[in-house]
Parts: sequence; C-alpha cells; structure tokens
Amino acid sequence: MKANSSQNHSDKNTIIMKRIPLIFLLLPALILLFNACKTDFDVTSDYKEIAIVYGVLNQKDNVHYLRVNKAFLGQGNAVIYSQIPDSSSYGNDIEVFINELKGTQLIRKIFFDTVTIHDKDTGFFYFPDQLMYKASATLDSSMNYEMKVVNKKTGYEVSSITNLISGIRIVKPISGSKFIDFKRSLTNTQSFEWESAKNGRRYQPTLRFYFFEVGQNYDTTSRYIDWELSAYKTERLTGGEKMFFYYQNEEFFRLCETKIPYTDTEKENNLGRVVDHFELFLTAVGDEYSTYLDVNGPSTGLLLEKPNYSNINNGIGMFSCRYTWVKSYKVGENAKTDLQSKTNLHFVVN
Repeated sequence: MKANSSQNHSDKNTIIMKRIPLIFLLLPALILLFNACKTDFDVTSDYKEIAIVYGVLNQKDNVHYLRVNKAFLGQGNAVIYSQIPDSSSYGNDIEVFINELKGTQLIRKIFFDTVTIHDKDTGFFYFPDQLMYKASATLDSSMNYEMKVVNKKTGYEVSSITNLISGIRIVKPISGSKFIDFKRSLTNTQSFEWESAKNGRRYQPTLRFYFFEVGQNYDTTSRYIDWELSAYKTERLTGGEKMFFYYQNEEFFRLCETKIPYTDTEKENNLGRVVDHFELFLTAVGDEYSTYLDVNGPSTGLLLEKPNYSNINNGIGMFSCRYTWVKSYKVGENAKTDLQSKTNLHFVVN
C-alpha cells in the first residue's frame, strides 16, 4: 500500500474521542508523599479550580454536546472519589454557551442545558450515567464558534474558539459515479482521490461494505464490514490540497475473507449471503483535534511519557471541529462475481 507525502501512520482510533484520567492532578502530591513520607503536610491545601472541557462541533449535526468536568483533590482513595458524581461534576453551577462570531461581531449566543447520558463505558469515572451539556442549533461553516464556561458561584471562566470545516471535494470516484468495483485479477494500483477542505487537517477514509445473510428459517440479517484506510494529514489548512489513497483490489477480498466468515460453525451454517451496497466515508478533523490525536496516540521509540495537550484557555481539554462526507454506491459486477466465486464466503447470485 502506498500513499502521498502527506500520509500519516494508520490511526485505528480516528475521530474517536479519548478519555484523559483527571486524577493526574493528584500525582504531584502523591509523588511527594512517597519520596518524603516523614514530611507532615496537607495534600488537599491550595486547591485551584480547573475545568476540563471536551467538545467537537460538526455543522451537519443539529444537536451538539460538551463534556465539562472539574478537577478534584481530596484525602483518601482518588479512585473512590472518581466514582462519586459530585467530585467531578459541576451540575447546574455553571453557565455553558457558545458565541457564534462573524469576525469579531457576535451573531448569537447558543446556550447549553444539562442532559444525562446513560451509556457511558466503564472507567475511572462514574458510569453508566453521566452529566453532559447539550444544545440544539444549526451551525454555519462560515462562522467561528467561541465556547465559554462560567462558574456562576465563583466567577471562574474558561474559553476556546474553533472554526468549522468546509469544502471537501471528492475527485475519484468521479462525480456522478454510481458504482464502486473491485476486480481481483486486476493488479494495477488503484486510487481514491480528494481535495482537502478548508480548516481540515487530518482525513480518515473508510469504505463500508453491506451484505445480507439468509438463515435456515429464511430470516434475513443485515451485516457490514469496514475497510478502515490510512489517516492522512494536510500540509496546509486553506483547502484544495490534492490527496490520494492507493490500494490493490486484492486487499478488499482479503479483508472480506478475514472479517466476514464466522468462527462459530452454527452461525456460519446459513443459506447464503447476498451483496447489498457500499458506503464511502471521508471524515476530516480540525487542527486542534489532529494535534490531540498525535499527542495521545501510541508511544513510539523511547518516549513513553507524553505531554498533555490542551487548547482550553484557563482550563484543560480540547475544543475543535469535524466533518464527515458520506455517499452510497452500488457494488460493481466484477466484485459481485469474485465474491460469489469464493466458496468459503457463501455469496450467492441474487
């Protein structure tokens, strides 16, 4: 597999937000405690209010979420504190809003209300319910958006600003194409091509292949597999930069042979599979989000400890933007024929 000069290493967790344990604020006190255990001091003294904010705006969404927590410090087991909502949650003590700006001119304020999500994964902090901040609004890609969080009790304030991504242009498949096709015997290098968007730094293309499975009782189940391609970074943020992903047709069929069959023989004992369609996704994220992913990606070489990245003024966290272009395509006849020829895949003619 080849790529242009802007290719970055594959990022398996692209445009998936990572959780930073807020307990890191306890580490300086704990290190002092272990290295000077005879020293008598109060680890809970000199508390400083610090808000932790995460948010990613997308103008395709009508509903937007911000995660806002507070750092905490206390005596005893920090892991126990983290499981108590009041330790890290501001609740209704803060005002959360976004200023929509045209240059320096304020166009409107978008206010966020509290909302509880019920499907948070397990981890350091309380779950499965967690308080978030939610607003319903249509965003304009020509505007800038300034996030602000103000503690109504203390006057403490944090802020950050982001623009939005606009202008992705897909070059190949060419405009108007209805099919994506893979012919296994064709060994020439193929390419997926696009032009970068304004304000987009990192790009993640993904091809999703949908198909149906027909069970013994003729019940039909829809399934899909994702071909997650390499992530790419642009040299500039002005847009219009030509970007390429190179591939061999054989790679698609190897993916199918790896991901489609079941290891469970009972599940694999179906009457057949039927080709459905493709969806092509191209997700772009802003410069700040891209930097956040770089800093929090897997360590390489001897650098095992990474610096913390934040673009929140007077706080910690990340506020940025993303955009996903998506289009559906029919599966070409060559791909259908080659899939049906592989007996272990059980694709049938429909």
